Amino acid sequence: MTIFSFLRNVTRVLCVGALLSCTSLVQAQEKENVISPAYSWRGCMLDLSRHFFTTDFLRKQIDFLAEHKINRLHLHLTDAGGWRIEIKKYPRLTEIAAWRTESDWHKWWIGGDRRYLHEGDSAAYGGYYTQDELRALVAYAQEKGITIVPEIEMPGHSEEVTATYPELKCVGNEGAQADMCPSNEATYTFLENVLQEVMQIFPSHWIHIGGDEASRDTWLKCTRCQQKAKELGFNHVNELQGYLIRRIQRFLTQNGREMIAWDEALEDTTLTGATIMVWRNAAAARQAIRQGNKVIMSPTSHCYFDYHQDAPYLQPTGIGGYNTFNNVAGFDPALGLSAEERSYILGLQGNLWTEFVETPEHAEYMLYPRELAIAEIGLKGRISDISHFRQSIIRQYPHLDSLGIHYFDLRKEVGERPESQTPKRSQANDIKVVYHRPFSTYYPAGGNEALIDGIYGGWSHTDGRWQGFCQSADTIQKPYCMDLTLDLGKVKAVHNIDVEFLQNSEAWIYLPEDFRISISKNGRNFREIFQKGIPREPNSKPLYVHWRWIDTKKARYIRLQARAPHPGEWVFSDEVRINEQRGKCGTKPY
Repeated sequence: MTIFSFLRNVTRVLCVGALLSCTSLVQAQEKENVISPAYSWRGCMLDLSRHFFTTDFLRKQIDFLAEHKINRLHLHLTDAGGWRIEIKKYPRLTEIAAWRTESDWHKWWIGGDRRYLHEGDSAAYGGYYTQDELRALVAYAQEKGITIVPEIEMPGHSEEVTATYPELKCVGNEGAQADMCPSNEATYTFLENVLQEVMQIFPSHWIHIGGDEASRDTWLKCTRCQQKAKELGFNHVNELQGYLIRRIQRFLTQNGREMIAWDEALEDTTLTGATIMVWRNAAAARQAIRQGNKVIMSPTSHCYFDYHQDAPYLQPTGIGGYNTFNNVAGFDPALGLSAEERSYILGLQGNLWTEFVETPEHAEYMLYPRELAIAEIGLKGRISDISHFRQSIIRQYPHLDSLGIHYFDLRKEVGERPESQTPKRSQANDIKVVYHRPFSTYYPAGGNEALIDGIYGGWSHTDGRWQGFCQSADTIQKPYCMDLTLDLGKVKAVHNIDVEFLQNSEAWIYLPEDFRISISKNGRNFREIFQKGIPREPNSKPLYVHWRWIDTKKARYIRLQARAPHPGEWVFSDEVRINEQRGKCGTKPY
């Protein structure tokens, strides 16, 4: 062998060795990525209270979710829509509270025959899971690598409980109550007995107790609540919510479990050692972490799947809002948080509330493919190339078809509302606006200039471009929830005035029942020039309309007044235009 042959052989061996080492390293990294995902909690929540779904449907979802490495299935088992879990100690929960008079939840909830019926009644709608059915479902999910986490709502969202066991209501109140009484020892006996049976069914380390949106109105009138708050040294009966949650947390801890609660639980600033499911914003996450709690990120902005995923006029009924696949895919659960704060984040979760989702097909349509983006973020931390990920989802469609999954087809997506894409100017831009009644702090849309900035709203009232006005119970002294004056700076000719409104009855937003335009030269003496109103139309699709006055009048001040049909309902507007060339007044084609 010549020296040159020897060197060639040595080089070949070294290169092959290096190649093998590199290959092994890549394989090791790939294996690590599989077994070490970015987040330990990759969840999906199904609301089974508003509409009952069979265990066959749940098994189908478990199979598909497991394929995509979702490892937590959160079941919302109780709410005012119906109680869905057999509790042997309290049989009326499934004999009565699991059944209601209407399949249409919205109709039942607002103005319908809002009652619970006995199982077997001819008009009864609902259902429940036996304990044996749930144990079998838990075992099935475990085989697929999924932990089922049960949720039992308390103290709010419990109308079905207080309707069935009225002894859990507050003292001195009549009629239906959505909240269990936190000063009633019978409430704690009930909850602990229920949770004992829940823990016998579900081996999950976590038990979700809700803790959200308690109205607490009845607590203010309850003499027992007032006395209990005084005994505990509280400044307000509302603090009884935190008292209840802490008692339940202690009970679960004593039984070797960990409590999960929605982020309203943070109203109790002493709460620690829990897991907080954040549905509002990053500020709630930071507060939870500061108090020493772990966090699951599930904000409405990205993780609520009852929102429309495309142009609402093309979509089945939803609760409103607009949450596209791209928006979900762009979610970063740790965005804006420090490295230390990120260590408290267990993961993320997509939530499907079913107030307006009645069938299995509709449920899958709302879930997929958005929940697949949640799965991908859970594995990798974030999706760096959303366009590439969209195409990978589309390539899976034949597989989804073979499984009978009813998904939203991304290839047919229309996208955002066209008007919202390009700002437009008119003589209303940059003038002074005086609000005689304030806009809602929840929907400010940028403040005092929101209606004159030339920026139209998108499909969703929550996009930060629609300004909301809620009509209070005071409809006599101040009948108009939207009441503002535009100051043009000087008297000038006004040829047309356009005002745009949104209607989304699913979110209790309606076109004004009464809308008026008045003008003045001096700001004191106003003359009405336009009046229009639309009767309340429940259960309608979202509408985007502009109303237009056309004439020629001289004025410096323009006053706009709008009234919602009923107290507690909303008027939403995104823009006022003055002296702009547009088409005739009327409803947009969607």
